[in-house]
Amino acid sequence: MMWTTLCRDHWSFVLCFANFFFGFGSCRMCFWKFVFFNIPQIQYKNPWLQIMMFKNMTPSPFLRFYLDSGEQVLVDVETKSNKEIMEHIRKILGKNEETLKKEEQEKKQLSHPANFGPRKYCLRECMCEVEGQVPCPGLVPLPKEMTGKYKASLKAGAQD
Repeated sequence: MMWTTLCRDHWSFVLCFANFFFGFGSCRMCFWKFVFFNIPQIQYKNPWLQIMMFKNMTPSPFLRFYLDSGEQVLVDVETKSNKEIMEHIRKILGKNEETLKKEEQEKKQLSHPANFGPRKYCLRECMCEVEGQVPCPGLVPLPKEMTGKYKASLKAGAQD
């Protein structure tokens, strides 16, 4: 099962995620499995997400998501298994497959070792950072044989 990154193209980001549940029971064990197994995965994938749990407040368990637009999304989880809860959350708040594939392609392009540029976008700023390449002349002086002035002076000396 894939982990969920909570946001969607047409929705704002989720700021807060609240669990409301009441004690133990046969129908609530699935929700406890969701709390135990899936919430840490969601938290790992979304470190900016605040998760709050409220115990013994309501007779039936539900999830409430607070979006940064001020909107609230309620999810009833009374008779659902932890996998069904996760799929439902992924469907309503998760990124779709196209967006995930697009982001993965962008990461691959940025991390390709043949790309050079500012550190913000690429792994290396200069070709001289690749092992086995000649270092930048601004940092380490080149041998005389590799400089153009030295070669020109040799040619001028040979012509005289």
